[in-house]
Amino acid sequence: MSCSCPLTSVGRSLTIWMVQLALIVLTVQAENCNKPKGGPNMVLSDAFITQETFVDGAKVTFQCTIGHSSTGGSRSVTCTAGVWSEVTLTCGRKSCGNPGEVMNGQFDVSGGILFGDQAVATCDTGYMLVGSSVRTCMDGGWDGRVPVCEVVTCGKPPTIVNGGPVVPPEDTYNYGSLVQYGCEKDYTLVGTKSLTCSENGVFQPAPPECKIVSCVFTAVANGTRIEGSPPYTYKSFVTYGCNAGYEMVGQATLTCEIEGWSAPYPTCRALLTTTKPPTTTTTTKRTTIQGSPS
Repeated sequence: MSCSCPLTSVGRSLTIWMVQLALIVLTVQAENCNKPKGGPNMVLSDAFITQETFVDGAKVTFQCTIGHSSTGGSRSVTCTAGVWSEVTLTCGRKSCGNPGEVMNGQFDVSGGILFGDQAVATCDTGYMLVGSSVRTCMDGGWDGRVPVCEVVTCGKPPTIVNGGPVVPPEDTYNYGSLVQYGCEKDYTLVGTKSLTCSENGVFQPAPPECKIVSCVFTAVANGTRIEGSPPYTYKSFVTYGCNAGYEMVGQATLTCEIEGWSAPYPTCRALLTTTKPPTTTTTTKRTTIQGSPS
């Protein structure tokens, strides 16, 4: 049995309120979301990047930008009643790791090995860099190639007059190689006899010279030569001594240098003697007078 009783004013009001509430709920649930904003170093995935509005219940994903990768969190967010859920994805710079091993050199990675950082290569002393010295950390790893450090070389050693390398010279010498020089007969080598191939690709120090060096012996008055005999060539020496009763003034030993003797000739001067005055002896005579006997 059904009742077709008329609605009271209270009943009508309650019905209207319930209908309005249902409409409000439906409106809230159906509210769209604007394009969501991600955190640092991330963008919407390609499928959603051109879309401006999203229906209620839509789920979208973020992706890290070039050179960055996920360090945690969820890639997706959901639109609920016009509000996006919290973005938990975090994106950090990618690491490129070791930039490589440089033979006879090394990379300086003090600036870091993450996306955008640079590693700078240097060579050990005596080696030169072939290739680019800088590698940059890119999205796919280090760009370029590991450079090469080649040994520095020197050409033929310098020539000198009246002498030259003891061993016939080669066309090239590696860093650190030694070349020794000698002189022809009757010539004396003045300077450093060994040259080294330097890190700059030149022999150092300056080459020696071959010279005829001769010093003339001169006798010293009241003296004599006690050591050293002619000929007196470069770095030979003579030693003088003085005769008895004389003392030396100057250096006793002289060395033959490029410009002559290393010091002036010494001299021998007579020793000063002290003359004692003559000794005077006084003798007193005693006279005895004998008297007559008394």
